[in-house]
Amino acid sequence: MIILKLGTLEIPLRAALDIDQTYEFIGGETTLRTISGDGIKQETWKKTRTTISGGGWIPPLLQSLDTTAAMLVACVAPQALLMDVGRQATLPAARRSDAGHTPWAVALLPDGGTRAASLVINGNVATAGQVIGDTIGYIVSYYPLLTCWVNRPVQSFSRGGASYRWEIVAEEV
Repeated sequence: MIILKLGTLEIPLRAALDIDQTYEFIGGETTLRTISGDGIKQETWKKTRTTISGGGWIPPLLQSLDTTAAMLVACVAPQALLMDVGRQATLPAARRSDAGHTPWAVALLPDGGTRAASLVINGNVATAGQVIGDTIGYIVSYYPLLTCWVNRPVQSFSRGGASYRWEIVAEEV
């Protein structure tokens, strides 16, 4: 089973037994001030930076990454969108669709619980099936597929733990 893909490199499961991913918005933004001191938010662009770290029993093969070219990063941490009153949301076109990484929907229940909902995707529009009973909303989750510049990876090995650790930082182009 392959969890993480970086360009053409597929990180083997035994190299990513322990894996974490963070997302951070980066971009040209500032708060301008008027003569009276009121703030005006100005944003010119926004992209995603992601940091993926992991560890396992075998090396992750990251030395074969070509960090001079942009590549697709098939993410391992899902993102979610709140669906509208019609139980619909527009998914980003850049998302994973490989086995085990297809979008899914859940209904939000008043007691804080969730219940699985069926999901139909037409193009990029996801529509959740109605769940019987009280619901306060629906969310759809998906795995991003980002086109990124990947920084040179950091890798380490612990002889005492007999394990490899690694980390990559990637920024959306």
